[in-house]
Amino acid sequence: MKHLFAIVFCVGCLLSATAQTVSDSLRLQQRFQQAQQLIAAYQFDKAQQLLSACYVKDPQNVDYLLKIAYCHSQLGRYPDAKMFYGEVLKVDSSNAVALSSLGGLYEQEYNYRKAKDYFDALIAIDSTNSFYHKRKGYLALRLGDALGGLSAFLRAHQLNEADIETISQLASIYLAMEALDYAEQMLEKGQRIDPRNIKLLQAKARLHSKRKEHPAVVDAIENTMAQGDTSEYYQMMLGVAYLQIDSVERALFHLQDIVRRREDTEHTHHYLGLAYRTRGELDKAAEHFDKAVKKGISEKMGVYYSGLAGVYEEKGALKDAIRYYEEALRYEKQPETIFYLARNCDQYYKDKKVALRYYQQYLDSGDGKYREYAEQRIQQLREYLHFRQ
Repeated sequence: MKHLFAIVFCVGCLLSATAQTVSDSLRLQQRFQQAQQLIAAYQFDKAQQLLSACYVKDPQNVDYLLKIAYCHSQLGRYPDAKMFYGEVLKVDSSNAVALSSLGGLYEQEYNYRKAKDYFDALIAIDSTNSFYHKRKGYLALRLGDALGGLSAFLRAHQLNEADIETISQLASIYLAMEALDYAEQMLEKGQRIDPRNIKLLQAKARLHSKRKEHPAVVDAIENTMAQGDTSEYYQMMLGVAYLQIDSVERALFHLQDIVRRREDTEHTHHYLGLAYRTRGELDKAAEHFDKAVKKGISEKMGVYYSGLAGVYEEKGALKDAIRYYEEALRYEKQPETIFYLARNCDQYYKDKKVALRYYQQYLDSGDGKYREYAEQRIQQLREYLHFRQ
């Protein structure tokens, strides 16, 4: 009887322990499901608290570790997120979610070299995954490795030819490399898949702009604007294209619209100056060239001053024209600017030695556009100065 009682007692304890284990397991599953529901509702703090309770019970559970790391990353707690993703890798060194997430976190911290190491590790595990190659391409570009980026995006494209994002990046790289035929091939391929894609249309506009195919630039950007795109850069490109095909009113409409939105830059006012000058409104042209100069912080300052000088030359204000041409030369020694300065000095100053000096500087530049005129005028001025002695 004593033995029977002992056996019954042991069986009861075993059943009780098993029931407790089952109960604990069910409780953990319920907490984990609740945490997932909270994550889906963007309640990351509450989810992380439930997950922490699960983690205490089972610290090697990869599902718990991944979700805790994810919550920390969404809450901006990057050190904690990296620590828990690191714990995942201790359990499973080839875990794709942890490796990819760590790569993404380091990328957000601008540690592109470290981020690239993780995507290199993923490619070593699965070289057929186009996403890994695409991410590697972006990171290579951010590290200044254009050829490495090109190679990675080409591999991503080879693995997934329907990826519009990869096609767009390849087109942009080819445009930057002035490989226009390759860029065109990529854009044609992308537009067969998605003809109204704004990013592809913008790249197409850049391609045609490089080729000076201004009507095609207009067509591409008008297409993006019809879809709601209001990018200042491309609207200005549209205004410039209209200016090049002598649609001055359309050019003014788009350039002034940029000013109205207060997105104007020195470049906006430079092209407005050109547009008003083309229309013969010299006061407005001068106003916008002056604004370009005041806003100017780029290497185009010489161009802005030269444009302003040209307006004053047309107005007959030669003294101001000379001043602005001289300012233009301070920024850039353009042969045409030297010639225009020589011509204005020739007309304005009684002392022709100033003009003679600038005409000679123009000849010394090697430019041939006004060479014949400059040579003849130098000869005439030397004769004039000789007989005045």
